[in-house]
Amino acid sequence: VGTTTMHDILKNSEKWLVVTADSVDTIKSRHCKHPEMEDALFMWFTEVRGHGAAVNDEMLLEKGRVLGERLGVQNFAYSKDWLANFKSRRGISHHRLHGEAASVDMTAIVAGCAELQQTLADYSPDDIYNFNETGLFYMLGPSRTPATAPVAGHKKSKERITVALFCNASGTDLRKPIVITRAKRPQCFGKTFQPTLYTEYFSNAKAWMTLVIFQEIICAFDRDLRLQGRHCILLLDNASSHAVTGLQLTNLKLHFLPPCTTSSIQPLDAGIIRAFKAHYRRQLVQLYMNCAEEGRIQTVDLCQELQMIRLAWRNVTATTVKNCWHHTGILPCDNAVTATATDEHDEDDLTLAEIQQLIRRLDPAAGPSAAAEYVSIDKEVETMQELNDDTIV
Repeated sequence: VGTTTMHDILKNSEKWLVVTADSVDTIKSRHCKHPEMEDALFMWFTEVRGHGAAVNDEMLLEKGRVLGERLGVQNFAYSKDWLANFKSRRGISHHRLHGEAASVDMTAIVAGCAELQQTLADYSPDDIYNFNETGLFYMLGPSRTPATAPVAGHKKSKERITVALFCNASGTDLRKPIVITRAKRPQCFGKTFQPTLYTEYFSNAKAWMTLVIFQEIICAFDRDLRLQGRHCILLLDNASSHAVTGLQLTNLKLHFLPPCTTSSIQPLDAGIIRAFKAHYRRQLVQLYMNCAEEGRIQTVDLCQELQMIRLAWRNVTATTVKNCWHHTGILPCDNAVTATATDEHDEDDLTLAEIQQLIRRLDPAAGPSAAAEYVSIDKEVETMQELNDDTIV
């Protein structure tokens, strides 16, 4: 996180900071001398760790000094004793914060799985949900096309939208996809197209997930559960846009996954999002293939994109969903969904094979991994504004 990141964390610390009983010793936290500075430092720590970066004691001390200066903290010794107390107050005293190797990460993953199994023991797989966002280059086709095919400039564009997905552990409820774009109502919608027939639709200048959008989604889900008379738990990563406070949720419990473990224990990251993108890109390549064969410009608009997103999500099978949840190891043995004989990778392989075949028709020289690379091309794209010193303070 760069030096331009901090102004907003400190200024909006109450809005952004999430303090849970699992992660913070609330009694001790009352006795810190500069709570605003510690809140900001903990927020920075959570954000950086959530991106998988290692943080050592020296980094914490230096960032504490920088944030303290921004907040007007004076005559304060950022000592090792203070740091030890800070880590204890924030529930991070038992984590190694320097040079974390793969073996240490595995320890964190094992511990995270054990903690989740205990937390989820009282819930049925039908009532355990996971939510996550992914960036999607919705217009991006394969890298090469036939020389005779007319190609619109934006067909090769990396125009990003954000797609948020959530589903339960049994694979019986894949909630309507959430799409965030830059345009509130693009021209292609005309007067009659209703995007909410296919997805939950939001817009802002950066097509990012925001705290306001996330709160609206969560409150709507809670209302839905209340009408159904259900009580569910929703697993989330520690993204800043998920840092809700003060929500009066009656039927939904939010549970945040341990930092730096989400790539291994978050079900949507364990293959569900990848399966969704494979189904989406199969449709997109087929569309571009048809355009090429018919001599039409290869292009896609937001109307088509929303319909393809909805269909792609529907094409993710319950088998794939259940197997991805099963492979994370986070479900308690008594409640664990049973992995079926058909592995989700078999379904993925079939979809990738179809994409590879279509790409080869567009480009006979395409390599054997073209489909896999195409499906994963936007895997690491940001879906929310990264916190910086300005956004922290």
